Amino acid sequence: MNMRTWILGAVAVIATAVGPIRAGAAEPGAENGKPHGPYAVIVGVGEFKDAAIQPRPTADADAKALHTLLTDPKYLGIAADRAKLLLSGDATREAVVKAVDAAVAGTGPDDLLIVAFFGRGTSAADKPCFFTADSTVKERAKTTLQVSDLEPAFKKVKRQNVLFLMDVQYKGGVDAGKEKIVDPNVGDYVKLLFGDKDEETAAAPPNRLLVFGNPPFQDTLTKGDHGLFYSVLADALTGKADQPPFNEGYEPDGLVSAKELSAYLEKEIPNGARAIGKTDKEKELTPIVGGAVTSKFWVTHNPAETEKVKARIDAIAALVKGGKLAADLAKEADGLLFRMPKLKWQQELRKGYQKLADGGPVADLERARKELIAGLKLPAADAESYVKQVLPAVYELNAKYIRPITRGELAANGLRGLFLEADEPVPADIADAIKAPKELTEDRIKELLTEARTRLGKREDLDGDKAADVTVRAVFHGLNDPHSLYFDREEWISFSKQLEGRFPGVGIIIRRDAVRDGLLVVTPIKGSPAFRAGIYAGDLITEVRLEVDKTGAPLPSDAKKVYSTKGMKTDDAVKLITGRPETPVTLIVEREGEKEPRAFRILRNYVMVETVHGVARKDNMEWSYYLDPDLKIGYIQIESFLFTQGDLGTYPDLKKALAQMKRPGLNGLVIDVRNNPGGSLQAVVEMCTLFVGKEDIVTIKGRSPSENYTYRGEFDGDKSYPIVVLINGNSASASEILSACLQDHGRATVMGERSYGKGSVQRVRPYNYTQGQMKYTDARYYPPLGRNIDKIAAEQDPSLKQRDEWGVKPDTGFEIKLTREERADWLEYSRDLANIPPPGKKHPVVDPSKDKQLQKAIDHLKGLIKERK
Repeated sequence: MNMRTWILGAVAVIATAVGPIRAGAAEPGAENGKPHGPYAVIVGVGEFKDAAIQPRPTADADAKALHTLLTDPKYLGIAADRAKLLLSGDATREAVVKAVDAAVAGTGPDDLLIVAFFGRGTSAADKPCFFTADSTVKERAKTTLQVSDLEPAFKKVKRQNVLFLMDVQYKGGVDAGKEKIVDPNVGDYVKLLFGDKDEETAAAPPNRLLVFGNPPFQDTLTKGDHGLFYSVLADALTGKADQPPFNEGYEPDGLVSAKELSAYLEKEIPNGARAIGKTDKEKELTPIVGGAVTSKFWVTHNPAETEKVKARIDAIAALVKGGKLAADLAKEADGLLFRMPKLKWQQELRKGYQKLADGGPVADLERARKELIAGLKLPAADAESYVKQVLPAVYELNAKYIRPITRGELAANGLRGLFLEADEPVPADIADAIKAPKELTEDRIKELLTEARTRLGKREDLDGDKAADVTVRAVFHGLNDPHSLYFDREEWISFSKQLEGRFPGVGIIIRRDAVRDGLLVVTPIKGSPAFRAGIYAGDLITEVRLEVDKTGAPLPSDAKKVYSTKGMKTDDAVKLITGRPETPVTLIVEREGEKEPRAFRILRNYVMVETVHGVARKDNMEWSYYLDPDLKIGYIQIESFLFTQGDLGTYPDLKKALAQMKRPGLNGLVIDVRNNPGGSLQAVVEMCTLFVGKEDIVTIKGRSPSENYTYRGEFDGDKSYPIVVLINGNSASASEILSACLQDHGRATVMGERSYGKGSVQRVRPYNYTQGQMKYTDARYYPPLGRNIDKIAAEQDPSLKQRDEWGVKPDTGFEIKLTREERADWLEYSRDLANIPPPGKKHPVVDPSKDKQLQKAIDHLKGLIKERK
C-alpha cells in the first residue's frame, strides 16, 4: 500500500466513523444487531424521606433540564427509551444501579454513554456515598449508592465514549448526631472510570471524561433556579464551548467535543463562582476534570453552526449525484466537514471542501488536494533519521533493563504508541507483523519503523524529534514499570528539579488564587533571586513581563511581552517565569495593604531548594532543630534526597544541622521522612554513614551477579544518641533505604506506617539522539538483612507475595496509623511549615500536639533518655 492511498484511507475512516449530521444520532456503534447511539442516565435527588438529610432544591430541576437538553434534536437528540431520568420520587439505589447496567448493556464501541448525578452525598468511613430517595444517614453504608454498586457495570465498559458528571453537595446538609463524618475520598470515582493506578499496569483507558462540578470539600452554588454547575454546563453543551477561545481548530465546527467541554467548564465555573460567591471559600469553587487529554469524542451539536455544516454536506452530496464529484471524495468531505480535524493539512483540505460546497469549482478542490497530498511525502532521509533516534533506546533497554525483554517487544510497543499518538489506526500489515513481536529480527524492526514513519508522512504533531519522542516514550510505557520513564527536553527540565533540587528560575513557589484570579506566592525559596529581591509570601502576581526569550535573546518588536495572569494555569506561568540564568523577567505584584502594584525586575539564576527542615525558622531564616531544648531532643524533616554539589545538597545540610545540635548537646533525634519520595542513592548512603559508620548500608543487585555491589560506610558513625525514624505510605526509595538500614542495625526505632515499597534503582542518563533523558530500572536494592523492599517484585514473585514481604514496616508496637481525617488534618497543619513568612508575620512551628505520630516519637525518646540516665 503506498503512502497516498493509506493517508486517504485514514481520512475515509474519519468520515465513516462520524457520518453525516443526523438529528438524534451519534457515532455508530452497532454490533451484531445491537441498538446503538447515545445513552444517558440522569439522576437528580433533592428530596429525601430521611429528615436528617436536608433538601437540595436545584437537584431535580438540574436533572430535568439536562434530560430535556440531551433529548432535544438540536443538541443531541437521544431517543426517549435511551434517556433514563430518575428523580426524588423514584431514584432508589436499586433503580439507579439497574439504569446504569442497562445503559452499559445498550451501548457498544464508539457510542456515547452519559451518566450524571445531582444531589447530596456523604461518606461511610471514607467511601463516597450518594443519597438516593431511599437512603438514610444512620444506615448509609447499606442504603446509599456507592462506587462499589457501579463497578460491575463499568467493568463491562469497553470502547464506549463515557461522560461522567457529578454535581454532588458533600459538605453539610446532613444531621449525623454526635458522629463526625469525614470528607469522602472521591479518588474512588477516578478508579471507577480509569482503573486503579496502584496496579501500575497499562495506560488509563481513553475517551472517558470525569467532571466533578464541585470538589467534596467545597459548597455548591446556586444561580437562579439551577445550580451553578448545571448553568455553566448547559451553556457549554448548547454551543458556547464550540466558540472561541474554547473551540478546536480555526473555527467552530458545530460540535462540542470533550476537550472543548472541559476547557469551558474549567474556565467558566471559577468565573461564575467569583461573580456570585459571597465568601472567599465560595469564590474559590473550581471543578475537577479527569481524562480531558485522552478524550477525543464529541458530545453535543452547536445549533449555531450545524445548519451551515449540514448545508455544505448536502451540497457535496448533490455534486456526487450530478456526477461532478467522485463518491470517495464525498465520503472524505463528509468526515472533514462534520468535525474539525486536528492536522493543519487536513484543515486546509477542509477549507477546500468548504469552498467547493459554497459553489467553488471542482477543479480548484482537486488541484489544492493534490498539492496537499504531495506535501505530505516524508523524505527517506527523515524516516532513516527517525529509526536511528529510536533504535538505541530499544537496544539499551534490551541489554540493561532489570527484566529481560526482547527488542521486538520493545519496538512493537513503540509502534503502537506512535499510531496512538497520531490518532490513526495501526495499518493491518503492521498490526499483523507485531502480533508475534518476539520473533521480529533486527532488520524487520528497522523495516517496520521506517514504514510506519513514512506512512504517517509530514505532520506537525510528529515534526522534528516529536515522532522519536512519542515512540521512545511508548517503548518505556510498554515496560509497565511506573519508575521507568522517558523525558523529552521540556519534560526533563521539570523533572530534573525534583531529582537535583536545582533549577534555573527566580525561586518562588506559586499556586492559583481563584478568588483574585491571579498567581499567589506561597513562599520564596531561601537565598533565591526572588527572596533577595523582596518577594513575599502572599504577594499576588498579576503580570509577567518579558524582555528576552528563554535563551536570553532579545524578543522581536512584534512579539508578545506582557502576560496577564488572569486565567493562567500554574504550569504555563512556570514556563514563562523560568529561563536561562542571568536573564531578566519582571513580575508585577499586588501586596496586601498597598494601593499600587510593585514591579520586581529579577535576574534569573540557579535555585537550590531546601531539603532539610527543622522545628522553626529563626529571624535570619535559618532553622532551629530542638523539639525539647531541655532534654535536647532534635527534629529533622527531610523533604527529599539531593546529591551533593560542593557544599550544597541534603547530606551537607544534614551534617550542618547535626553539628548545630551537638554543640549544646544531643540526647535524641527524630528523623522525619514521611511523604519523602526518595532521590539520590549517593546522598542516602552518605547520610546513613553518619549514623551506622562502617557497616553495610545497602546492596544493589542487577540482572547478573557481576553487577551486584554492597555500599558500606567509609568512616565511623555517631551512635551516642537514640533515633526515631518516622515513615508512612508515601515514604519511598531513598527514604526506605535510610529507615531500613537504621532499623536493621538497631540504630533507630522505625515508627508510623508501612512505607511505599519502591525497592528499585533507576539509571538516569541523557538520550543524546533526541536531547531527552532516560530513567529506567536496572537494579533492585536490599537493606543489610537482605529482605525485599520492592512491591513490584513481591507481586511478580509468588513466594514473596505470600509472605507479604515488601516495604519497610514499623518496629513491633510502633505502628501508628492515621485515620483519613487525622491524615487530612496533619497535611493541613504541616503544609506551610517550611514557608518563609513576610516580615512581621509569625513563623510556623512544628507542633507535636497536632501530630500524634511525632508525639509518640518524642514520648519514646524521653523514655530511652530516662533509661540511659
